[in-house]
Amino acid sequence: MPRPAPAGAPLYARIAFAVLCAVFALACLAKARLIGDGMEYLAMAQGFVAHGSPELRRSDVEAFKAMPPHALARARLQPGMLEPALERIERDGDIVHGFARALDGSVRAIHFWMYSLLAAPFYALAVALGQNPFMALAALNLAILALAAWRLVRWFPTAGLPELSLLLLMGPIYYTVWSGPELMAGCCVLFAVLAALRRDLALTVALAGLGATQNPSIAGLIPAAAGYALLYRWRPALALAAPPASARRLLRAVLLIAAGIALAVLPYWYNQRWFGTPSIIGHYYTDPGLVRPERLFSFLFDLNQGLVFGLPGLFSCAAALLLACAPERRRAWMLHTAIALLLCLGLALPTLAASNWSSGAIVVARYAYWTAMPLLAVALAGLAECAARRRWSALAVAVLLQALAAWLVLPPRHAPTRHGRLAGWVLDHAPQRYHPDPEIFLERERGREDFTTHDQVVLHRGPQGPNKLLRFWANSEDTAGLCAPGSHLAAGRIVTLASGWRYHDAPLRCIPGAAPALRIAVGPAPSAGLSLGAGWSPVAGQSVWNVGQRARLRVTPPPGRQVRALGLVGYYHAHGVRASRVVVNGTDLGTHALGQAPLALPEALGAAPVLDIALTHTRAPRPTGGSDPRPLGFFLHGVHLEFAQ
Repeated sequence: MPRPAPAGAPLYARIAFAVLCAVFALACLAKARLIGDGMEYLAMAQGFVAHGSPELRRSDVEAFKAMPPHALARARLQPGMLEPALERIERDGDIVHGFARALDGSVRAIHFWMYSLLAAPFYALAVALGQNPFMALAALNLAILALAAWRLVRWFPTAGLPELSLLLLMGPIYYTVWSGPELMAGCCVLFAVLAALRRDLALTVALAGLGATQNPSIAGLIPAAAGYALLYRWRPALALAAPPASARRLLRAVLLIAAGIALAVLPYWYNQRWFGTPSIIGHYYTDPGLVRPERLFSFLFDLNQGLVFGLPGLFSCAAALLLACAPERRRAWMLHTAIALLLCLGLALPTLAASNWSSGAIVVARYAYWTAMPLLAVALAGLAECAARRRWSALAVAVLLQALAAWLVLPPRHAPTRHGRLAGWVLDHAPQRYHPDPEIFLERERGREDFTTHDQVVLHRGPQGPNKLLRFWANSEDTAGLCAPGSHLAAGRIVTLASGWRYHDAPLRCIPGAAPALRIAVGPAPSAGLSLGAGWSPVAGQSVWNVGQRARLRVTPPPGRQVRALGLVGYYHAHGVRASRVVVNGTDLGTHALGQAPLALPEALGAAPVLDIALTHTRAPRPTGGSDPRPLGFFLHGVHLEFAQ
């Protein structure tokens, strides 16, 4: 179908758009800070400029210390921050500030270096001009955004100011100033899907590989390119356009596909070569157990940073496309929109395993920004075929929705780690309606980003007083100072998440008397309520390691109390055992992940005077390596009993 002739924007509109772009670029450079993992990327850029390597050397530390005081203050860098960190990494092998000791003794960042390599020319230019070096990362983001705008107009000649404005509005307006590869990832995903829609599948693979160097789940677009090829062969009528002439060249296709696959594999080779593991971040900072429906729901619908609330204009554009496209094309566009939504979910699922999943959200979660780009790709490609009036209408609706979303999601005082206006209002007036991922709630309540640990307890105070408390199931005695000793917390409603965290919703009150739960701790002295059998190492402090595949322990509940649920407080050794079969007094309770949630006991077991517990891990633990040759399984802190009321 021939495309409509481009509707040229008036000269004043073009001038106004150019001025807005210049103001946006200057604002990004002026607001440039080291945020998130920016120190790692900046250090690697310094390394590439100084000695052609991403390695962190003492000369690089001296270069940072020599930065002008105003630059250090603006970047929030302490001049001596890296020097003791470097010594600690070299001496103890700890991971500090995102740097780790490699197998050869050198110090390298745990994030891959591709983004820093691209930033190196901007870093060298900033240093040569006497500017703050960390502005190089914002300058690279601006360059990537400009390149994306140029390619969008080249690929879709009818695209104009509405499409360029939507490109800026759907994420880059928030993340161009971010000192990390989010914008690079977003543009790679966007143009990989646009290339697939243009039937340039080799370019899709190359762009997916480039994006995967910084965010591994983007590699999922490589098999998706093969899926698009099968779709176009199976149903040629669903193809939206003929492939460009360049896409028919065999040598180009082979080189792009090889480059994309090589780029996707390169970070794993690099990590194996220097750290002895395919992914040091995957080894220490991800947990597949975090990939749960509840976290996916927060990813999409969280009131503070969810995709739907953060980028509503994206969905309005997709709806505008389906309403405005020609009836004979609607079926094809609906199918491509559905495929885009599946790609969004496919890209999002691996990101849920990140331990710092909610870190650094600006209006919308940074992972949600770039994983949503397949939907934007379909919307932009479709709107480019529509009449100018439809495209401007889609832009106007998107601008209004995004402005409203930003106002609702941003905190009133622009503190990024506080609840936004909408989430804050719901928590104040209807706390039972909002149960976000614990990481989000903990960080927003405490006003700072930090790793989530099971001993953390937070209490939200609304206009009428405390109305929502979050704590881990095994931490039932901690009421965040709400209840005095001798009393326990009662709530109007308790919501237990699959992760083991529990929300206690208003009305909250303190009730005197025996608590509905009891924790029997492991200790150096024998306990009347807990005795360890075979399969345990000597007790060290307040905890003990299970050694080997099997272990036994015996628990004596308080007399006269019916045990409703039994939980083992602790965790498995990292990247070892993940589940165990539990047998209590000869009754097989099935296979469970210990430490994640208490196990419900049959009524007959709950009345038993002694609970004899036998554990068998689903696989034998392996020796941990290094100086400890023991096959460590489960690290036990204590036993948690919940009683029938």
